[in-house]
Amino acid sequence: MKIIKSLCLYLAFSACGGALACDKLLKVASHDAFWPPYVIGTNGVMQGKEVDALGIIFNGSPFCFDVKLLPNSKRALSELRHGRFELIWAASYTDYRAQFAHYTTSYRTEVMRLYENANNPHEVTSLADIFAKGYVVGANFGSYYGEEFERFKTTHKSQIMYTSAATKRFEMLNKQRIDFAVDDELVGAHFSKKVSNIKAVENIGYVNKSDIHFLLSKKIITPAELKTINQLINSNKAELNALFE
Repeated sequence: MKIIKSLCLYLAFSACGGALACDKLLKVASHDAFWPPYVIGTNGVMQGKEVDALGIIFNGSPFCFDVKLLPNSKRALSELRHGRFELIWAASYTDYRAQFAHYTTSYRTEVMRLYENANNPHEVTSLADIFAKGYVVGANFGSYYGEEFERFKTTHKSQIMYTSAATKRFEMLNKQRIDFAVDDELVGAHFSKKVSNIKAVENIGYVNKSDIHFLLSKKIITPAELKTINQLINSNKAELNALFE
């Protein structure tokens, strides 16, 4: 309850311009209102593990934050690049993003996995096998799924169906409009519990595993502020590890 109360205070303060101890308000771009357990939007208020993580990191610091919902991750990256938002959560490293954003130290690990409909199983052994056989994979706009998947984005464009919401991807999978969906394993576990016929593709393992960072706009965040935020992340690693385990 202590963390939740702290978060409520932070969100309330950021919405009205900042708490007394808040020297800098960070505008946070969220690309999905329902990406459980990381992001859950209820009555206009963002909750979930990503919001909790910000509360843990910035509690008692000079920073406060305000989370805003944007249509998709491509739009969020564009807003960050142009300096209209300070922070994006849940970012894996790419050279392109590093051109306009500071990467913080990692605050969690992400495992991307494939999911299928148990009523529409396929005999596949790899990503290459999936695309060679003409199957369609649901993916998120702007997300990074590893180098191999990036190559298939170019060579097999017609077999990747993009959506901006995890709910939509798993709905399409449930209705057999796509053959596979790729998403974070905690997100996939949530939808697998909600819909019994959605299951992980066990024999392929994970599509990509990577360290996850916050992206901070180079147009707004100074190197000194980046250093401070990294120190805050490192000093709260034990609590963050417990949150995301």
